Amino acid sequence: MDRNRIALAVTFVVTILSLLVGLINLASSTSSSKLTKVDGGSGFGTDRLGAALIRIEGEIHSGSSSYESAGAQTILEQLRAVEDDSNMVGVLIEINSPGGSVGASQEIYKEIMYLRKEKNKKVVVSMKDIAASGGYYIASAADKIYALGGTLTGSIGVIAIAPNIKGLLDRYGVKVRTFKEGKYKDSLSLFRDNTAEEDAMIQKMLSDTYEEFVEDVAKGRNQTVKFVEALAEGRVYSGQDAFRNKLVDDIGGRREALAELSKLCNYEGTLPLYEEETNPWDKFFQLLQAKSGGIFGGEKAILQELKRSPVLVLYPQAMAW
Repeated sequence: MDRNRIALAVTFVVTILSLLVGLINLASSTSSSKLTKVDGGSGFGTDRLGAALIRIEGEIHSGSSSYESAGAQTILEQLRAVEDDSNMVGVLIEINSPGGSVGASQEIYKEIMYLRKEKNKKVVVSMKDIAASGGYYIASAADKIYALGGTLTGSIGVIAIAPNIKGLLDRYGVKVRTFKEGKYKDSLSLFRDNTAEEDAMIQKMLSDTYEEFVEDVAKGRNQTVKFVEALAEGRVYSGQDAFRNKLVDDIGGRREALAELSKLCNYEGTLPLYEEETNPWDKFFQLLQAKSGGIFGGEKAILQELKRSPVLVLYPQAMAW
């Protein structure tokens, strides 16, 4: 009898959850995104004109944004929605991110540059607690950058980390057999040391990416590569130090950044600031995913710590445990 009751209870819970997920997906697919006014709007300008607010919060990665991370696909969709909207004359990007994957950061950087150069939209960045490495990479594409005095920024550098547990396995007599087709297929393996040739190959990849990082920052900031190189190599700066070294343009928060954006857009007063309205079902579902991740597995703590490191990280396949 007890077993039947348990089975019935489990079936009921699964049915309710399935129904809830179905409703969430239905609401998400049928609702259209809207822009909601969140700030600004004073002065003599017409409220038909405004600026879009885009937030980049958490680790930067490919795909869609989650409750606590910034997905390049989501950010790109928001930027592209501004491209042909004549009422949106500028973009205010708020960054609070330690960085993330190279490709995702580069995609967002290039889209901002396109928005500025090809679509004649003005872009200002407002840095929050941290805008380092990938976060700074993206910020460097803007017309102007504002940081708070205590913002952690800079960290122009690239890193790839692959743990090696060969010594531990050898100690306990554990053998791992690897079958591969391709000489370098298991480079950065957990279970063996790299060869000198493989180390050189990985270092070349990092060097190429680092060189592109520096060149892109120089282009975005209208500086020479030599100027950026002198401030790079992974160095981190406070907002005040970044201002002294011309990595950011001024000290301030949203108020100051929005005032500068209004000025760049030749708007008398303060531009109305609009943000894409998030479907409440999406918020609920993302929060549910974030909460359940700690219960039902998710990423290992060491990998989470590496992702929080203020550097632009390359994630080799060997790290996808």
